[in-house]
Amino acid sequence: MTPTDTSAYGTRRTAVVTGATRGLGLHAVRALAATPGWRVVLAVRDVDEGQRVAADLGAEADVVGLDLASLDGVRTAAAELADRHARLDALVLNAGVQVSRADRTTEDGFELTFGVNHLGHFLLTTLLADALAPGARIVAVSSGTHYGTLRKSGPFPRPKWRPARELARPDGGSGQVAYSTSKLANVLFAYEAARRLEGRADVNAFDPGLMPSTGLARDYPPWALRIYARVAPAIERFMPGAAQPAEAGRALARLVTDPALAGVTGRYFAGGRPRRSSPATYDRARAADLWRESAALTG
Repeated sequence: MTPTDTSAYGTRRTAVVTGATRGLGLHAVRALAATPGWRVVLAVRDVDEGQRVAADLGAEADVVGLDLASLDGVRTAAAELADRHARLDALVLNAGVQVSRADRTTEDGFELTFGVNHLGHFLLTTLLADALAPGARIVAVSSGTHYGTLRKSGPFPRPKWRPARELARPDGGSGQVAYSTSKLANVLFAYEAARRLEGRADVNAFDPGLMPSTGLARDYPPWALRIYARVAPAIERFMPGAAQPAEAGRALARLVTDPALAGVTGRYFAGGRPRRSSPATYDRARAADLWRESAALTG
């Protein structure tokens, strides 16, 4: 796809979606590509799979390789995105991992969950800040697990917050705790980015609801995956707060495309509605510290 020229701006807008080949991201890019005036860039680790998805989407889709577990990979992808597209109208920070134990690392030695779910997206956003069109929208996909309460998160372990330099160290602890903590970081990041990019971009967090069939737990042991596959349909159908991926994907796409949401920033959307996020997410000092330490960690 050729770079966006200024004559095309205003009739065709460009949204970059990470983790766009499966689950929530796949349904979001389908909804975006079907929206008149929008094209999508699939920023994905598996470029071949991205090309297959893009072929199904048609002319309004492009693919860029992005490995969020590598800072150099993020820098390469950001440079390619800025070179191909004169202006970007939306960043959808959707990709994520969940592992059974927090003992795996990124290429740079960071704990894998925190490195991919937060640090990779943090670096991508900061590198692309100058490429954002006026009024661009950024959506960070979080999760209800960030609440850490039985009513909001169910039996999922609550976040265990520590300074970013400590969260970035693999400790061999619970992968679920690492995941819920990374989802708390996603909301803190969104709120701090909304403050820092005020007047330039709208930044919001999105909670898609519980979606067992998205494949997020694909790194779990085979026996656990077999059990998970059996119970997932019942959970999605009957559990309160559960959502079908296609429905959640449309709600995510709406945060990018709905004209009524222009200027709405620093909010947390659960499905299609703004909600209060956890009390911990409104700690401005914590959010500012996370931003500063993330900048130091990512160079």
